[in-house]
This record gives sequence, C-alpha cells and structure tokens, in this order.
Amino acid sequence: MYEKKNGNHGDGSVAVAQPSLSSAQKDLMREQLARILASPLFSHSKRFPEFLRYTVNRALDEDTESVKERTIGVEVFGRDANYDTSVDPVVRMTAVEVRKRLAQYYQIPNHEREPRIEFERGSYVPEFRFLEEAATGVATVATEMAHAVPERAAATKTTRWTANLWWIAGACAIVIAAACALLMAGSGKGAVDLFWGPAVASKSPVLICIPDLETIYESANTSEPQSELVREMAVLPVSFRKDKVSFGDSMAVSSVAGLLGAKSKEFHVRHSEDVGLDDLRDGPVVLIGAFTNQWALQLGSSLRWSFVTEGEQHLIKDAMNPSAQQWVEGPGIAAAPEDYGLISRVLDPTTGRIVITAAGIRHFGTQAAGECIVDDGCLAQAEKLAPGDWNKANIQMVIETTVIGDNPGKARVLAARIW
Repeated sequence: MYEKKNGNHGDGSVAVAQPSLSSAQKDLMREQLARILASPLFSHSKRFPEFLRYTVNRALDEDTESVKERTIGVEVFGRDANYDTSVDPVVRMTAVEVRKRLAQYYQIPNHEREPRIEFERGSYVPEFRFLEEAATGVATVATEMAHAVPERAAATKTTRWTANLWWIAGACAIVIAAACALLMAGSGKGAVDLFWGPAVASKSPVLICIPDLETIYESANTSEPQSELVREMAVLPVSFRKDKVSFGDSMAVSSVAGLLGAKSKEFHVRHSEDVGLDDLRDGPVVLIGAFTNQWALQLGSSLRWSFVTEGEQHLIKDAMNPSAQQWVEGPGIAAAPEDYGLISRVLDPTTGRIVITAAGIRHFGTQAAGECIVDDGCLAQAEKLAPGDWNKANIQMVIETTVIGDNPGKARVLAARIW
C-alpha cells in the first residue's frame, strides 16, 4: 500500500511510495511492466495482463483512488456499473493469480535484480521496489538491467522467445548439486549437463514444439459424444484457440527455454500443429505435452513406455508389461491426487535427430516433467536407477507428481532406462 513510508526490505531493495517516484523511475517501471507482460507467465493470457497493465499505469499516473474492485471490474473486464462483486469475484480471483505469477517471475535468476512490481494481499494498488542504490541514482539500476537481460532486445526483433535459466537458487540447489556430483562418479558433469549435452552440442538451433488450445480442441473433438469442454471451445474463433496454451505447457516451455538461454543455445518455439516432419529433421527437437502433441505420440509410440488411450482412459503403457496399468489418469482433474509423465531423450530413427520429450498425462505432469529436465536433483534420481553413459545413450523415465489444488509438486522418478 502506498500509504507506507519508504523502507528497506532487507534484500537490498526499497519500496518507493508512488508520489516520490521520479520521471526516470517511472520510465524504468514502465519498461519493467513491458518486460513482465512479454514473459510466458503473462503473454498467453488476456485477463492477467489487462489487470496488471491497468493497475500499474494508474499508479504511475498517480491516480490510485480509482484502483478499486468495482472500477477494475467495469473498466478492465467490462462488467456493468452495478454488478454484484460478491457474486462475480473476477477482480479478486485475477489479483490472486497475478500476485502468484509475479512471484514466479521474480524467482527466475537474473530477474531478481530487476525493479519489482508487487501487490499486498487485499490491495489492488501495486507497490514498486527498486534496488537500494536506485533510490538515489536510477542510472545504476538501468545499467545493471542492461547487463542482466542483454538478449531481450534481440528477442523482440526476432519475435522468438528468449528466457532465463529456470533453476531454484539458494542452499537447497547447492546441496543438490553436491549430491549430483557424487552420483556422477567423478564425471565432472551434473545430470542436467549430461542429459542436454547432445542437443546443446548440435550446430543447429533447438526447436521447441508446444500444443495450443486449437490442438487441445481437435484432440477432444474426436470423442463421441462431444463433451461439455468441446461444446464450449467450439464457439471460440480458431484464431483465439491457436493463440492460447495451457499454463502447465507454458511453464514447461519456460523451464526449457530458460536452460537453453543460459547455455547460449539458439532455439525457436512453434505450435506443434504447424511443424512438419521436415522441420523435425533440421535439428534437435523438444516436444512439450502428450495427448495434445501429435509428434510426442507418434515419435514416442515405439519406446518402451508410451502414452496410449484405452476407451475413455489415458495412461502410460509399458510395452514389456502391457497388462499392467499402474500409471493411469485419475477419475477427474479435481479429484486426481497425482499425475504421471514421461521424459525421454532419444536419437529418433525417423528424423535422425535428438528428440527430447517432456509430457504428462495431464498438464500437471507436463509442467513437472519440464521442471525435472532442468533440475540436477530430479535427473539424478533417474541416473541412479539407470546408470551408464548418459552423454551418448538413449534415456527414458517415468515420473509422478502430487497435485495439490491446481499446482503440481516436485517430480519423482519412478522408473528409468538407458539403451
């Protein structure tokens, strides 16, 4: 809340009350707003960017009196001036999700030194925080930001996604890295480096394929009778469906893109439906999602573990034990306590290229798989189950994640093999 006085937050930053912002600081905050809105956490939504853009601009214009629930509902979400906020909580629900996504954004390394936009619980007025030295000298933070995100201007020009490394910093990461070093038996490389080595070493850019809402619609539309989901999606324009992706899939892409960006490896992101076999032969490929990604199903069908549909049930099938059904979709998204996924890195015989897959039966498993393949600790579980020459062999593993609310937990590797 801006009624608070400026104060040190103990992390090298200070909250700056809105009236005290200089014009230079306001410009920096507008640049930061654009940077956040361009990130995958916001760029694939309509509601969250509109809320964030409206509230931040109002605060920067020193017009916080109008930043109230009803006003936002009317001006941002098109509600009637007399709508019942207790019946329609769109503003409150959006604020909760925006607050969560902002926290996720600032957890990404290199983002922690950027100017911060935050919302206190129960407030729709954003709070702005700068590095402590920026309270007296804005040029310092501008210079540091230029060094922290040098690729973003280039990404804007090329219209390709450029992301930063999606690792969890702190003491836990240090402990995990040390444990992985021991598990690698003196190889000098962590599990992440070994897993990604062949793709990063390729001279060709990495192609990341992600399904969109149109792909999900087409997949769901094949069932008879049509579900309520299909009927609701059918009224949406095709252009709208192709412009939206699931949150779990986008988080998996963010994880992969962050790692590749940190390794200075060029990559492209494309809709899976827009990719042909010739595109897959151009270089290493990362396939996100399972039943909504035709290439993940097609190229993964010959592996020991693969995604299959039996009747109305989705599951991971074990070719060596086809009668077993231990990795099966739960009775419903809200009721299912866990989700399962597959991670693989193979030299695909059809394309002749390295194909990496991070996919879940549902989007929870996909997000967990995407986080696992950039986490030394997670991949080390698989390396322990399937030791060998990870730098050259084909690798496949089955993961499980516990679903709490709408969020997947940390992935656990249940089975793994190399060949």
